Amino acid sequence: MFIFIKHGDNQRFLANINCSVLLLLHYARCKVGLPITDTIDLCDETGTVKLLFLMKTPGNYANKFLTARNTYYVCKVECGAPGDGFENAYKSFVPLLKNPEPKLVDALSTQCDLLERSRSKMFRIQESKKVVPTESSMNLPSKSSGRSDEEGTTRRAPVLKTRADFVSKRDKHR
Repeated sequence: MFIFIKHGDNQRFLANINCSVLLLLHYARCKVGLPITDTIDLCDETGTVKLLFLMKTPGNYANKFLTARNTYYVCKVECGAPGDGFENAYKSFVPLLKNPEPKLVDALSTQCDLLERSRSKMFRIQESKKVVPTESSMNLPSKSSGRSDEEGTTRRAPVLKTRADFVSKRDKHR
């Protein structure tokens, strides 16, 4: 089972999809001439990114995610610069074609925006779940006024009224 992978100035090569996603992406990266540090993915002719670079188990076979005999384009995944606080942010998916179709570029841009919104939303949710430990007010020592505990000030608790209290007051006003 093979796919066609296009890149550059209408260049293409065959790739076997009966292998792991990790191996397929490594092979495509080598064929295109990109360093190992560059993150790449594949998109179909409509610009739908396959998000192979995000797989939690890159050992899964590529034939589960790609259709045999179809044509795919190599896209470089551009992220934020390291150390600027946005190193995990997705900036763009750049098709490695000399003259990509405008529709393809638009579709890739839209998907990148959606992916970044989803990533930042998940990041905010994770940050909100991180609870800052606070001390309970029950454990805090109270200020001593020099009196013993027996002489302490008496505080009035709020008066809780029952339904019977309201009914009896209503009867008094009739």
